[in-house]
Amino acid sequence: MTEFSQLPTLGILGGMGPGAAVDFQQRLLDTSPATKDQEHIPTIVWNHGGIPDRQLALKNLGESPLNAMLHGLKILERSGVSKIAIPCNTAHFWHSDLQQHTHIQILNMVEITVQQILKNYQSGDKVGILATKGALSTQLYQIELSKHSIPFIINSDEEIEQEFMPAVYAVKRNETAKAGIVFQELSQRLIDKGADSIILACTEIPIGLHAIQSPILDVSFDTTQILADACVNWFYRNTQF
Repeated sequence: MTEFSQLPTLGILGGMGPGAAVDFQQRLLDTSPATKDQEHIPTIVWNHGGIPDRQLALKNLGESPLNAMLHGLKILERSGVSKIAIPCNTAHFWHSDLQQHTHIQILNMVEITVQQILKNYQSGDKVGILATKGALSTQLYQIELSKHSIPFIINSDEEIEQEFMPAVYAVKRNETAKAGIVFQELSQRLIDKGADSIILACTEIPIGLHAIQSPILDVSFDTTQILADACVNWFYRNTQF
């Protein structure tokens, strides 16, 4: 049995957005095989909504979020965490910069998601990527999927700018059902273009889709859930109760 003080601890670098970080924590609880309080994953959370806007930064219209994320990273590091998760896809543009500043492994949400896709991938299947303008412009998922010769489909720039991004900010205002309708429509358009499945490549998306109980969830790779699964597998693989 692992002593209390020796249990591995998960650090969560949140705030991007704050609701997405809370949703991620709930997924950890829901996914855990724990049967009592003492068996749940110990977590230390830095959930600060003051991190500069990632979208504006990637358009060179705002401050880079890197320094703020590094500040949170150092707080988690000093707190003694064993592993770090960032429940924000777009923030993974700065993953390598963050990793260079700590000896603690930062799980890579993008790589983990594509590895999950590969487990059941059938040759010829096309994957739709529903993501922010920032994530698409930096080609986070396009590059990773291309490494494995997986064809992908994305929405038009107009759809992203005029429909998707306003819906993301609607989630941040707690207008989740309103956003969910937009996410569902944009996902369906990807399917109509030939996508066999959809990567929910923004952690606000599943919040909106769950708010309307969307059937799109049945054909999607939920990156929030995939990251939570990876954290749960890591913890219980290294812990005995």
